[in-house]
Amino acid sequence: MKKGILCVGLDPALPSQRSNNVISEKYTECKDENDARLSFCLDIIEKTADYCCAFKPNNQYVLGWTAEHHRKLTSSAHGRDTSIILDCKLGDIGDTIDAAFYHIQSWGYDAITFNPLLGNLKETVEKAHKPGKELGILVLTLTSNREAVRYQKTALLEGTPLFMAIAEDVKNSSADGCVMGATDHVTIGDLKEVRNIVGPDKVFLIPGIGTQKGELDKLSAAGTNLLVNVSRDIIYSKNPELQAESYCDKLRTLIEAG
Repeated sequence: MKKGILCVGLDPALPSQRSNNVISEKYTECKDENDARLSFCLDIIEKTADYCCAFKPNNQYVLGWTAEHHRKLTSSAHGRDTSIILDCKLGDIGDTIDAAFYHIQSWGYDAITFNPLLGNLKETVEKAHKPGKELGILVLTLTSNREAVRYQKTALLEGTPLFMAIAEDVKNSSADGCVMGATDHVTIGDLKEVRNIVGPDKVFLIPGIGTQKGELDKLSAAGTNLLVNVSRDIIYSKNPELQAESYCDKLRTLIEAG
């Protein structure tokens, strides 16, 4: 399993941005910050592509990029036989979705993450799945951040926990999958419940593994069609290639056991 189910998250933070988990100063020397972040991401793709099937740049970390920066990134991923997902958490009215898709599709991304709390999921999926412009839609369902307990588990929609109502919308809208965390507040039961609702064919993009201490052992409850995202624990390690290989091996063992 060369590619496996690993997705490497691309979160290129500048040294001026925070004190740890930042790109090396070798990238920022004699380069503007946009080129520096792109060079870092391109190096990560080159080092880890043999061990993953997808990359996921976080839109907040690449603000300021031009269309050319985005296209260089997506071309690099596609040239190494991997998909690339823009983690933009898009969500708005139809006209705004159209505006976003115009750019995102021209940049070459294969899929995006979508925030369903403003509605319009079905309309968004219809726009994303037009022939010749297909774009995968992965819907935030029960996310890895702790506030998800309040807003997605405790909150009810017509008597149903919000994350379960979102899962129903994913199924009914023909969206491509769910974003499901693997951190401690997301239980094995939660993963099974959402999988039972949406069916076996939907993709589960699973963040929270690595620095957020998500649990690999619970992933067997999520079924198949998984994309397990690891960001900081790979890209800021001393040897991203070896770290990606290690995660790939762990996930291979999980699949074979499962």
